[in-house]
Amino acid sequence: MVPNSPAEALGSHSPGVHDLVIEVVQARHERAVEAHEAAATRYAMGFGSQWRDLLDDTRDAFKDRGYPSRKLAPGGYRIPIVNDCLVYVWRVPSAPDAVSDFASSTTRMNGFSASPPEPALFDNSFVDGGAPTLDGVAGLEVQRLVTLLGGEMPVVLVMVRSSPRHLGSIEWAVAEFAAGKVRLHGEETIWEPELSMDEAVADIESFDSGTPVAPAVELQEQDRPSDA
Repeated sequence: MVPNSPAEALGSHSPGVHDLVIEVVQARHERAVEAHEAAATRYAMGFGSQWRDLLDDTRDAFKDRGYPSRKLAPGGYRIPIVNDCLVYVWRVPSAPDAVSDFASSTTRMNGFSASPPEPALFDNSFVDGGAPTLDGVAGLEVQRLVTLLGGEMPVVLVMVRSSPRHLGSIEWAVAEFAAGKVRLHGEETIWEPELSMDEAVADIESFDSGTPVAPAVELQEQDRPSDA
């Protein structure tokens, strides 16, 4: 059974994952913009190649907090595992069917059939400050859940929409692969830029330009009292 939302899939880890992926994405976007501007190129192909850095940055950030990862063949990318879910951070291409075609590569497709790691005493997390939380009883519960889920980890897909000049939004959802396409469950925007006062004013036409348009006023007859 596919979880209805990332919050349900990640459980108590959800707030920490939320903040960490935003931090990772913003840092990588800033570096990519600096590199793009330094190259003085007219083309955005190099900027779009940051997808591999996003994967590496995410893996390292979660590893520093004690989370394991899973290596996906044949690409060899290591994807962090949180609460027995894969957390895959991905910059969305501009193609209209990019999300539904997410599993078009063999490596990404293999993410939807990855099994959870064996229960062990290594589960450091945002919740417990690094103390082991997976004991024998919890291990049996994990094994029971794996059996119910068919041995496959849910995939929490973090979708980054950006350009060399603009980090547009960060969204996440639980991704399900079926019939050759990817469907999203519980899609939610977890970050978007705040509208500054300068941007808000720029959307309003200045009084010193253009021709003002007067409101249309229609005279109406009124009944007057008779003098008789």
